[in-house]
Amino acid sequence: MEEEKRGLTRRNFVSAAVLGAGSLASVGLLSACSPQTKSDSSTSSTSSSTQASVTDLNPQEDYTKFTTDYAALFQPLKIGSLTLRNRFVKSPAGSDTWAPVNGVLNDNYLDYYENFAKGGCSLVFTEAAIAAYLSINLTAHKTTGWLGDDITKIPVLVAPVVERVHKHGAYIGYQLSAPSVSDIGKISVDDLVWIQDTMTNLAVQYKKGGYDMVEIHASATQFPNYIMTTRYNTRTDQYSVKTVENRTRWLCELIQKIKAACGQDFPIQILMNAVEDNDASIGDNDGYLTAAECIDNAKAFEKAGADTIYLRLSVPGLHVSQFAPDLQHSGYKCNGITGYGSRFDYSRHFSGIINGQYSGCAMLLKAAAEFKKNVSIPVSCAGYMDPRTAPDLMNNAVANGQVDYMMITRPLTVDPEMPNKLQAGKRAEVAPCCRCMHCHNKGGPEGSGPERCRVNATTQYAYTDVMPEGYNLIPATKKKKVVVVGGGPAGMEAARIAAQRGHTVTLYEKNGTLGGLLKTAHAFKGDHERLNDLIDYLTYQQQVNGVKVVTGTKVDAEVIKKESPDAVVIAVGGNRESKLSSSSTTNVVNVDGLMSATIGSKVVICGAGAQAVDTALFLLASGKNVQMVHGSTKDKIDKEQSMWVRTYVRPQLYAKGVKVWNSATVKGVGEGGLTIVTPTGTETTIKCDTVVECYDMIPNQDLYKSVSGNYETYIVGDCSVPSNIADAILNGNLAARKI
Repeated sequence: MEEEKRGLTRRNFVSAAVLGAGSLASVGLLSACSPQTKSDSSTSSTSSSTQASVTDLNPQEDYTKFTTDYAALFQPLKIGSLTLRNRFVKSPAGSDTWAPVNGVLNDNYLDYYENFAKGGCSLVFTEAAIAAYLSINLTAHKTTGWLGDDITKIPVLVAPVVERVHKHGAYIGYQLSAPSVSDIGKISVDDLVWIQDTMTNLAVQYKKGGYDMVEIHASATQFPNYIMTTRYNTRTDQYSVKTVENRTRWLCELIQKIKAACGQDFPIQILMNAVEDNDASIGDNDGYLTAAECIDNAKAFEKAGADTIYLRLSVPGLHVSQFAPDLQHSGYKCNGITGYGSRFDYSRHFSGIINGQYSGCAMLLKAAAEFKKNVSIPVSCAGYMDPRTAPDLMNNAVANGQVDYMMITRPLTVDPEMPNKLQAGKRAEVAPCCRCMHCHNKGGPEGSGPERCRVNATTQYAYTDVMPEGYNLIPATKKKKVVVVGGGPAGMEAARIAAQRGHTVTLYEKNGTLGGLLKTAHAFKGDHERLNDLIDYLTYQQQVNGVKVVTGTKVDAEVIKKESPDAVVIAVGGNRESKLSSSSTTNVVNVDGLMSATIGSKVVICGAGAQAVDTALFLLASGKNVQMVHGSTKDKIDKEQSMWVRTYVRPQLYAKGVKVWNSATVKGVGEGGLTIVTPTGTETTIKCDTVVECYDMIPNQDLYKSVSGNYETYIVGDCSVPSNIADAILNGNLAARKI
């Protein structure tokens, strides 16, 4: 079925101010393309040719207000017999760190989880029983995977990670998961009991190993969820779905068995759906759990002995949105997209209890508040609970009793020290999560390589061949004078790391502000990916680490020679190509000049990479008719973005009527528009008023070649190999580690 095909599980899974969108608007650069209000149009000479009145579905509100001292987030909390010192919890999630060697956990795994505890989390959940580690084979009635049948190895295996987490005053928890069996009606009662007993025995072993609590995964594609759902459960016995008691019976029995085996004081968290909706076919909701039904389930779990509830959104077609529902807001003014070309209306879908007004942040806050009215145990929720991005929203949600604690993975992966930094009043030093989902992207369109973080280069690269030293920087053995040329993400990261290692660093930028193409990307993407936050963070890092920043200076070989550096990092960005000329009826615009150009109603974009797709979504939101032409294949559309962003954005392009001409050759611009040759050899003219050139960037190595050989020289970012923000930051980081 479609749900099983696409419902992959998580493991299958400064010196100058920075220009933001508001600053661009103030100097007229957004007047041609950005959506305008009626009052704006009366003062803009170009808005009438570029704007259309577009009513937004799921209107957005600001959620970034920062007036708090985060006091509520640092209050203790009781979960069963445990007293958490604060409300920061690292949620269960897989990682690419799991790789035991000779029966011992590897350094990457141990450091990865210790960092969350050391950074201030009060409770750290380690990753679930992924197949390579341990899975439950219902057919054979045995556990399989790396541990095989002998689960008694668990206490010795996990002892090192338990010790690492405990030594920082944090608790440690483990997520118990069951087989993803959908044909519930064919499972015998003996099978049901065997699964319960196996999960209970696993809980016993983890307790013996020092774990403080377990979570039962009863959401998404997990068996404990399916047995409560009429779409899958056709049983007529005591485990049917005819009553609340019956549909929750199996999980309630499991809770009671674990309590009996591990002690009544051993806490159990239930990960469950807050509400379900059919993302693959909106409105066809027969057999989907309503919010009221889920609340009834939670009440039964509390009565059975559960100590806390952790809520997820249920969208079975694209499971990734259950733990990252902010994907539904990917793309400029694309709030509510399903990944199937349709859009949710949060005022009506999901039983009306989803917060869709915060660009994917805290989407389950309203749902958590409803659950808290009905249970007396603590409640938390998924849905991008990020106190760095949404300070007042998060703090007030806890202070006002809407939710008890925050389950977080992505923001903590970006900066494991976030809790400690926030408590110390150092929010500006917290690296921001961009919600880009590279952390769940296997290396790009080809699906190879590690998952990684756009902002934190150590994530999944620590202890690899390129970063064998692990998470901690090795201080420089000899202090050097380093010049970094280029103030984009690659250059700023290189300067930051070089300075932290002890070098004296000067960063040059030809423009008046730092940020490079991040500024352009933010203008086209909007606020969802928080790229202005990334600019602010990297800019402030130059100040924090003592980097001398020189803006408004174009650097050539002579400027570098006068500096007399020991090492030079070239990060000047890539070059844009222009291949076309305007005709009398069709204007050709380079994407870099788009903001100041007059754009017609019919637009063709030459290119289909991430920048081109962002541009297309931006123009669509402005009411334009958009088509795209590129010389590559369909699978390369939006190729620099993460797999999951592409999964959500591409169908939205098509749903908006965008025709993408794949594997096409551009012949030129004539009086009728843009003429292309299709893969079949057919010559076609696409009628249009404007052609936007947004080809893949090309390397810009002139400065590197002019200085290479005279100094210890590195070239990073788009000037070396044009790619994306994640690659730029990674390569800037790696270069600085070599100096």
